[in-house]
Amino acid sequence: MPRRRGRATARGTGSASRRGAESTRCAPGRDTGSTTGTRSRLRTPMNPTLGAAAAAIATVLLAQDPPQRPTFRASVDLVPVDVSVVDKDGRPIQDLKREDFTVLVDGRPRTLASAEFISFARATEAPPPPPEDYSTNTTAVGGRLIMIAIDAGNIGPGRGKIAFDAARRFIGTLNSADRVAIATIPGAGPQIDFTANHALVQMLLQRVVGQAQSDGGGRRVSLAEALAIDRDDPTTLSQVLDRECAGAASPGERQICRQELLDEAHSLTMDVKQRARNSIIGLQHVLDRLASNEAPKTMIYISEGLVIDRDISELSWIGGAASRAHVTMYVMQLDQVSVDIAEPRPSTTRGADRQTMMEGLETLAGATRGDLLHVVAGADAAFRRLGLELSGYYLLSFEAQAGDHDGKTHKIRVDVNRKSVEVRARREFNAGAVAHRSNEDMVVETLRSPLLAADLPMRVTTYALQEPGSSRLKVLLAAEIDRSLNPDANITLGYVLVDGKGKMAASEVERSLKTPIDRRTQTQAYLGAALLEPGVYTLKVAAVDGTGRRASVERSFKAQLNMLGQIHATDLLIADNSGPVGASGLVPTITANFAGDMLHGYIELYSEVPELLRQATVRIEVAANEAGEPLDSAVARFQDIPDGGDRRRAAETGVAIALLPPGEYVARASIAVGGHKVGQVTRPFRIVRTAASASGERPAFRSGVPIAFASRIDAFDRHAVLAPPVVGFFLNRLSATAASNTAAVTPALDHARAGRFTDAMEAPKGTSDDQLAAVFLGGRALLEKGELEPAAAKFRTALKLDSEFLPAAFYLGACYAAGGRDREAAGAWQTSLITESEAPFIYTLLGDALLRLRDADQAVDVLREARSLWPENEDVQIRLGTALVMSGKAGDALAILDPYLARHPDDVERLFVALRALYEARAGGHPIGAPGEDRARFARYAEAYKAAHGPQAAIVAEWRRYMDKK
Repeated sequence: MPRRRGRATARGTGSASRRGAESTRCAPGRDTGSTTGTRSRLRTPMNPTLGAAAAAIATVLLAQDPPQRPTFRASVDLVPVDVSVVDKDGRPIQDLKREDFTVLVDGRPRTLASAEFISFARATEAPPPPPEDYSTNTTAVGGRLIMIAIDAGNIGPGRGKIAFDAARRFIGTLNSADRVAIATIPGAGPQIDFTANHALVQMLLQRVVGQAQSDGGGRRVSLAEALAIDRDDPTTLSQVLDRECAGAASPGERQICRQELLDEAHSLTMDVKQRARNSIIGLQHVLDRLASNEAPKTMIYISEGLVIDRDISELSWIGGAASRAHVTMYVMQLDQVSVDIAEPRPSTTRGADRQTMMEGLETLAGATRGDLLHVVAGADAAFRRLGLELSGYYLLSFEAQAGDHDGKTHKIRVDVNRKSVEVRARREFNAGAVAHRSNEDMVVETLRSPLLAADLPMRVTTYALQEPGSSRLKVLLAAEIDRSLNPDANITLGYVLVDGKGKMAASEVERSLKTPIDRRTQTQAYLGAALLEPGVYTLKVAAVDGTGRRASVERSFKAQLNMLGQIHATDLLIADNSGPVGASGLVPTITANFAGDMLHGYIELYSEVPELLRQATVRIEVAANEAGEPLDSAVARFQDIPDGGDRRRAAETGVAIALLPPGEYVARASIAVGGHKVGQVTRPFRIVRTAASASGERPAFRSGVPIAFASRIDAFDRHAVLAPPVVGFFLNRLSATAASNTAAVTPALDHARAGRFTDAMEAPKGTSDDQLAAVFLGGRALLEKGELEPAAAKFRTALKLDSEFLPAAFYLGACYAAGGRDREAAGAWQTSLITESEAPFIYTLLGDALLRLRDADQAVDVLREARSLWPENEDVQIRLGTALVMSGKAGDALAILDPYLARHPDDVERLFVALRALYEARAGGHPIGAPGEDRARFARYAEAYKAAHGPQAAIVAEWRRYMDKK
């Protein structure tokens, strides 16, 4: 019957979740964190195909006490009809409009709602290779389902090779998205379900042989004569008797001859009818199996003939069965002319025999929207015509009327107002009652379908871990569904896992996916787990939303650990810091398309030798390829695993990737024992961050990743503020402040200038106004000892004694900075700028603190003021250049850094800042100068950086490749 389609609307709601959703961190050995709503689970191995496994899921769903389930009704009930319109050569006519078609149902015209030409033209370019680390339906293109059905029981031995070889060549012309199957009828021969492995089908076609028994060519009664005689046709019997028994000498001999002819006719009739019956039964089974999904299919039926002897009731079922299975049959009849000529006694009714053999085949083709093609010498011409006809068809639709769903067969006729064309359409359909299907029903249908559904983009990957206390593996099944089209609709998801022997290993259905939608990427994740024996598996995941949109992805993988001598390692789980973080940590990646600043890696190690695990180290590396030099790396931290004992350890760490340009990379877990590398586990990833700012502004440095500046900028150096020049500067301020007590303060200052701060702290005691000097010098002594909080208390006391004594504010800021409290340090130092503006080191220390806080704009303001005061001070210059780069003002930064680098070509830290400025300006779409000028300047800095043995040479090389591509 024609396939129903329409826009579905939900009538009900799904069952409430009995279990909340959990995220899984990069440590799934402790918790699989399956995203669950109400589940249906089937773990018993059953059937040998994904379709059979999906049927098993349906059985389990029906066996449950069903909660209130969502059902769907088409808001406009449309009946689609497949129609082929071809010219005399079999080439589809592609320019017909809706008004060019006329559709009659039971003799009455229907108004068409649509007429769409569906093209399957062969792709001119090969599709890009699929990613290895995940599978997706985003690259799936509309494919066809083509079955080669070989009626081996009606093909003589050795008589079909020409057609089978032509079929192999025909398969070689198909699109890679097409799925091909083989069915040998009545069953003794190659059988394979729809597969994208065209080479396998071509190989199996070489094994097909005809099975019809030959009579050796000594037959006296032709096929047409035998059938007529079996029908008690006296004229035919008389003619055969006159021809074959003319030499009978007596009535007895003639009677014997007559009986022999009757026996031969009956034997031949029984043989051809039995072969036809076997073929019809086999064809019924094939069509019943194909009816399990609604995808259109083409069957190429190859046979020498199908004898029904005028009894078309033998095939009265074919139209309805083909319609239910959505099958169009193209029948290829292998002609026996050359065989007949070679026989000792060629048939005397060759034309009638051919017509008799063709009668059943014509009925098959005519009732199923197909055509009958004759193969006389070679089959390539027939397959070429078939290839043309299959390159496109029209999908018509008309609005159903109430009587269309009465369960009865209705006649349908399709015509076009175009001359010299041939229209192939079904002659009848039986739409049946309108079915209301739940999400679960549609998931099962989608899992059964050989073709991928791509209404919703979906991606799937797997990770293998060891199940504690078992030989089985815990395989994480991760899926990501694009929700941009339906952010509020319910999603039902199911999967089946089939092992290498075709048996189902696991299955599950989530009636309502409960994980939150990532609003940044508009995706929803699913994370489940299955316990599997090591081996090869095929996973198929399907999802359906509340509007009827479908998605499905198929992935083959090998469930195994990585064997590194006596150490076994899991897959390397990776994630970045741009995605959602659940209660248990980061969710492992599916696509490994990273837009964040940090890559997080997690791996588990197992060994029966605990000492090896204790000696093991893991370094997570980022490289351009599996064998490339590390661009960056970090030593992983080991952690305990619950129930892991001393034979299982987990390691994880993060590696900065903010400096890497967009492109393909590899994350590596390099594993060593006792300092000797024993192996590595890798996983590819891609950096896909958009460098260009959507607003058109210049891109600023990312705030979440440390920049490789010098330690004097990255971290505060307490000893720098205790150096004699700095101390002397503030001692002079103390001397000026305590001028009224010079006699008491002078000895203290002398001790302090000599570095005797304990003595300096004691000298002012005993005078009425000596507290400020004693407190300040005491704080200075405590700071030198590293006693930060007591020193800070002294300086705060000094400020209470004299709020204008800003040297105390400076050293209070030093106490904060030494304790990692840069925000408080910056506040204190900004206070000290009020009266101590002639000290450049206060500006540089404040600039450093603001840079550490990633407050680049404020750092620029402070350092620009410092440069106006000390234009030749290089400490100020390099910090201002850095701050300008961080704030996205690369051109201004290089105007300051370029003269400095000309004087200091070995300053690798500043060279790296300048290189990064040039790279990010170009990557962000805001080059500083002309492309050639920027490349030349970058090359000059890069050569200087290389000559100075800069530590980030690998990253600079990546940037240079990126710059050179522009």
